[in-house]
Amino acid sequence: MYGANMARASSLGQIRFGLGPRPGHAPALDAAALIADLDRPDPAANITPFAVRLERAAARAELRRAQRSGAMADTLAEREAINRAEVRDSQADLRAQLARMVAAPVGFRERLVAFWANHFAADSRGGHFRFARASYVEDAIRPHIATDFATLLRAAVTHPVMQGYLNQNVSVGPFSLLGRRTGRGLNENLARELLELHTLGAQAGYSQADVTQMARLLTGITFDLEQGYFFDARIAEPGLIEIFGKRYGGRPVMERHVFEALDDLALRPETAAHLAGKLARHFLADDPDAGLVAHMQARYLETGGNLRALHAAMLEHPMMWQPPLRKTRAPIAWMAASLRATGTAPDDILALSGRDTQRLLRRPLQAMGAAWETVPSPAGYDDSARAWITAQALAARMSWAMGLAGRLPRTPDPSDFVTTAMGDMASPALLRVVRGAETRAQAVGIILSSPDFNRC
Repeated sequence: MYGANMARASSLGQIRFGLGPRPGHAPALDAAALIADLDRPDPAANITPFAVRLERAAARAELRRAQRSGAMADTLAEREAINRAEVRDSQADLRAQLARMVAAPVGFRERLVAFWANHFAADSRGGHFRFARASYVEDAIRPHIATDFATLLRAAVTHPVMQGYLNQNVSVGPFSLLGRRTGRGLNENLARELLELHTLGAQAGYSQADVTQMARLLTGITFDLEQGYFFDARIAEPGLIEIFGKRYGGRPVMERHVFEALDDLALRPETAAHLAGKLARHFLADDPDAGLVAHMQARYLETGGNLRALHAAMLEHPMMWQPPLRKTRAPIAWMAASLRATGTAPDDILALSGRDTQRLLRRPLQAMGAAWETVPSPAGYDDSARAWITAQALAARMSWAMGLAGRLPRTPDPSDFVTTAMGDMASPALLRVVRGAETRAQAVGIILSSPDFNRC
């Protein structure tokens, strides 16, 4: 019985915390093994460097200026060449990320990257960078998921994609050098989301005045297309700025004053409660056990906001290892789990053409409700169990699953495949349906599109 329980816990761990099993790869999983997954070298993936996105944005801006000035009669061909390169690299980024997810030994790191990227939701569709979310995640999120939250917070808030998404680059201190000369003023978007979404949480009881004070302090944090992020003292609001009873700033306001405020926000009890609750809801249930959340919150505060310790506190709690699976896999995680279960090689994903990337990956993800490179709002994607369960999204999953089953060079035996895909987490109902399938390919498609396989 002990061995059976351990096997079931390992299957649950691969699905709840990772990206699902792979043929011939069944690691014995417990909390220590999952934390060890974070200590392995991060697998390389050829995600387009943000510096390339920045350089292209600068080139587009220069072409627009040249055309307006009459120096160049027509820049359409040059701009289209840049846009084609951007689309090509965005497709390559999708292939690289999905291949990395398929190749991951467990996938806990990838799940955490996705969680924190959604926590700090930002994309670049309406700004200078047409496609840059993957680069933002690679630069600002991925390196910091096992460090401390203050470091992650700084990296996300100061990245040009986040600043462009929330219009921080147009925020000017009204009494700054530039503000007094031009009459420009504050944009409070980043300050509001910093408090409501990124740190304290909507229920923390802060006021509009707190948002305005934070917006005043954040002036100076900006970017341009030549150097990316930088601190511009010319637009920084001078003077002492009081936030939650503590004064920051001076004459002049400096970057370190902003970072001090971010560090203080990272260590507030409200932030600890917000992050612990959100992480537990993501991995366990929409209404996680209050004792689990309190345990995670306490560990976060004890360790000064250490994220590795926060993740370990979650994993070591017995509630996290209890069935049933109650959440729904996000589209790209479900797609990666399907490819892993069918034994698809990462190199096969990387070898897809641009056209096949659109047909087999990008358009299906959009139909499932999670278009590549996009977020629906600064709050990110809804993390509730039913968020992905719509008629259109489920139809898209079923269509993609059946298509994948039909493309396999060798269709596995359904009885073996259900064990490969689910370990011993498959329900009796799924096993009965699989036995009644007319063909092996149909059975594989049924397994991948089943409620069992869609849960995590």
